Amino acid sequence: MINKNFRNKFFPFITLIGVIYITLRSATWVRYDRRRQHVKTYSRDEIKAKGLDFVEPTTLEEEYEQIVKNHNLDAWEQKRIQRPWKEESDES
Repeated sequence: MINKNFRNKFFPFITLIGVIYITLRSATWVRYDRRRQHVKTYSRDEIKAKGLDFVEPTTLEEEYEQIVKNHNLDAWEQKRIQRPWKEESDES
């Protein structure tokens, strides 16, 4: 009886799951392969040959130095927004 239930119910179910898995896996690979074909990467030389300006990426340290140079960090003032609740005073 166990063998009959396995053959009639469990085996077709497992087979169906396996076929669906293989089909979806291959369909997903086709999708990613097509996406890779549409996206083309260019080297720095190709960008310069096309007449586009290539800007070297800036580092975090360079960006920090630029911010420090352009802004006065010693003369900042703290701004508070109005709160939706009423604040209690600390004098109590």
